Amino acid sequence: MHQLVYVSTARAGRGEDDLKDILSRARETNQELCITGILVHLDGYFLQVLEGEQDRVRNLYARIENEPHHSSVKVLLESDVAKRAFPDWSMGFREASRDDPFTAGFAALMRRALEGRISRPEAQVLLTIVKTFYRASDAPVDDVEREPIQSVA
Repeated sequence: MHQLVYVSTARAGRGEDDLKDILSRARETNQELCITGILVHLDGYFLQVLEGEQDRVRNLYARIENEPHHSSVKVLLESDVAKRAFPDWSMGFREASRDDPFTAGFAALMRRALEGRISRPEAQVLLTIVKTFYRASDAPVDDVEREPIQSVA
C-alpha cells in the first residue's frame, strides 16, 4: 500500500460549487482506481492524502499536479504503509478553520508546508492531525463521504 501527501494553493476565484465539483470528480476517479484518501481545505489551501497501489497513486498525482484549480503543488510525504488510513473514503473531505480549536494548529503547519519550510517530522504531525478527521464525529455528514470503496476485480 502506497501513501502520498501533498499540499497546494487554491486558485483565486474558486467558490463552494467548484470545491463540490472537485470532490465529486475525485470521488469518482478514486473509486475507479481503488484509491482512498481525504482532501482538507483551509483558507484557500489544500492538503490531500492519496493511498492505494503505488503506480495508481503516482499516476493520479501526476494528473493532479496539472489540474487548473490549484498551484504550488508540493509533496510532503510519500511512502509505503502497512494499511490504509482512510479505508472507507474514496475521498473524504474536511473544511478546516483557524477559528475551530480542533483544526486551528493545522493552519501554521500548512503555511510552512506551502512555503517549503517544513521538516519530515512536522509533515508527519500534519498527517497525524488529518488522520484524526477520519474518526471525528463532528465532521458534517454531507461533506464527508462514508461509502466503502469498491475493490477492483
